[in-house]
Amino acid sequence: MKQKVVFIWMFLCCVFMQLMGQQPKTVLYLMPFYTSTYDESALYNAKTGKELNNIPSFQMMGFWGGAQLALQEYEDQGIPLEVVVRDITNDEAKLRRILEDRDLMSRVDLIIAPLFSKPFQMAAQYAKEYQIPIVNPFTSRDDILEGNDYVYKLTPSHDANPATLAFMTDNMPHHQIILYSDSVKKNNELQVYRSYFDANHIPYHAVCSLQGVLNLMRSDMHNVLVVLHQGEAISLTLSQRLLYSGKKVDPEHLLMVVPESWISSNTYDVEYYDKLNLHFFSDYYVDFESEQVQLFVYKYTQRFNTIPTLKNFAFQGYDVTRYFIELIRHDMDQDEVKVTPLSYYFSFDKRPDGGYENVNVQFLQVLDNTVLPATY
Repeated sequence: MKQKVVFIWMFLCCVFMQLMGQQPKTVLYLMPFYTSTYDESALYNAKTGKELNNIPSFQMMGFWGGAQLALQEYEDQGIPLEVVVRDITNDEAKLRRILEDRDLMSRVDLIIAPLFSKPFQMAAQYAKEYQIPIVNPFTSRDDILEGNDYVYKLTPSHDANPATLAFMTDNMPHHQIILYSDSVKKNNELQVYRSYFDANHIPYHAVCSLQGVLNLMRSDMHNVLVVLHQGEAISLTLSQRLLYSGKKVDPEHLLMVVPESWISSNTYDVEYYDKLNLHFFSDYYVDFESEQVQLFVYKYTQRFNTIPTLKNFAFQGYDVTRYFIELIRHDMDQDEVKVTPLSYYFSFDKRPDGGYENVNVQFLQVLDNTVLPATY
């Protein structure tokens, strides 16, 4: 009889421990859906996906669609989650009412908030008060991290670019780095590069004219040319001058880092992509050849009758949801998260005076008119 009682007691303990382990995590989504300004006529008048995405009510629908697919995976696995979604735009009074709901906030384990700056700052302060991790998927502003250990900023700042470039060029024999800007004094991004290179004793040249670039180009070494112009007009001029200057400029002697906007520009001639060995930094990259991505595209298309893209934030919504739910399920230990994101490259560093910043930027190259991760 005594053994039977001990067995029942042990069985009940096991059941209790399992139930404790299955306590649902609560995720609060603060989404700018603009439902109060929904315009049905604009929906029916939209002729392209771009026009549809320009409608405020639809700008975050792709993000939420990707998130729903991620949440479905947890449901299929029998992992309990409580999901709370609130439509938030610039209505600070409405946001404050939500955040002051102590019954809700006391059980929230994670806040995902792709909000504008001021509403996000308000939400972040409440997250700090309740000690809840809060995620901003899109801003690159560093100030959201200041003084708040619970904020996660997913978009790397420009500081990550020179560090990534320096890492890549470490494997490149006999090279020189040329920073080309329209003004060596006014370009903030140029100052970021100079500060990093100076602090790490990395030699470089800084020039502010096309002729200055051409004068520095050499055929006996690798020329790493970092273009810090955003204007599209300079893209064609610079490319033509490089190719037809009479100097030996070819992909074997040149690695040209350009603004991402050049790659998607309708004015930039695709013939220059391979000839100039174009590279660029980006916040996201999706390998559409991978089985994981193809499965996601199939599921998303079947469910929402539209194709997921980076521009409608579908991949980002899936990644953010999967990664951060895994993070809270593993007590915020990054090393325990085994999720492979579809579009992000996550690695977070803790700021000494605040929250966590993703420090891994995507460094991509254009090869045979295809965008691929850069490798050296």
